[in-house]
Amino acid sequence: MGDRTRNGLFPALLFTGLGCFAWFLLAGYTDLTPSAEAVLGSGWVCLFLVVLFNALGFLTLRVSAWLNRQYVLHVQRRWKVAAACMAVLAVYLLVDYGFLVVGKALVGARHPFAFSGGGVRILLVVWLVEVAVLGLLLSNRMMAQTLRLSQRAAELQAENNAARYAALQSQLNPHFLFNNLNALIAEIEYDPARAVSFTRNLSEVYRYVLQAQSRPLVSLGEELRFADAYLYLHVVRLGDCLRCRVEVTDEERECRVPPLTLQLLIENVVKHNTITASRPMEIVVATDDGWLTVSNPIRPRQGVASEGVGLRNLSNRCRIMLGREIEVLRTSTSFTVKVPMSYE
Repeated sequence: MGDRTRNGLFPALLFTGLGCFAWFLLAGYTDLTPSAEAVLGSGWVCLFLVVLFNALGFLTLRVSAWLNRQYVLHVQRRWKVAAACMAVLAVYLLVDYGFLVVGKALVGARHPFAFSGGGVRILLVVWLVEVAVLGLLLSNRMMAQTLRLSQRAAELQAENNAARYAALQSQLNPHFLFNNLNALIAEIEYDPARAVSFTRNLSEVYRYVLQAQSRPLVSLGEELRFADAYLYLHVVRLGDCLRCRVEVTDEERECRVPPLTLQLLIENVVKHNTITASRPMEIVVATDDGWLTVSNPIRPRQGVASEGVGLRNLSNRCRIMLGREIEVLRTSTSFTVKVPMSYE
């Protein structure tokens, strides 16, 4: 039995038990007249109360989930949380009281809103038992939610640490520095103006990597600006045989994605494909119904193995931060990675 089934079945059984408990005590021990007891003690009334308690109970769970979100996001407004809790408790008391009032009214009692001292005590006992049971249930769910959030935070921290390490390792390793410094030396000798531009873009790449690693999400516009600088370094080293076509609207540039997403995907293209002047590579960056897509033609480079570590790491970060994993679409001629985006 799955967790979702258990999470739904247990509260249903609990609310059914509360409904039967309330029906048994309120119908039999509140000093009602025999005619009123006959009406409220029928099986159909018990079934109605069970259905009502289930509906009210699951509504309470939804309200509790909303309260949890409000408490996390708006700690300074605790009075609203307290007010909502008091309102929920008052609803249960009104349901119990209304059950007795309706029963007395159906048999034509002269004072349907009045009860003897014993009836009031039974009513309060039933209500307090309901409050205690619901309090335990909601406390248990809140503790479980807190544990899930703690686990999610730990997973996110681990993924972010891995992403930071991978990004820094990719950008700051001696091989990367060696290639770009050689390219810079060559440009200084043959094209000083281009060497200045190369240095600025190299500085921009390092600045973005160091700043973005502490942020869980960045705007797509920031990623695209970083990708321009990152691609420029490759273009200078490889020649004018690597291009990127961007099909993203201004509005979609405000969407958010994990940082260094485009760096990883562009690096994969350069690493695993043959790119020459006679066979240039065009990378297409676009958006599609809430997804960022990065596509390129497949031209496998010989002797380069793909372990997929970078894509798995990106997929895990997207799952934790955005609730969806990446999608990889591969055909005989093209390779596409779809990354979920956030509009918040």
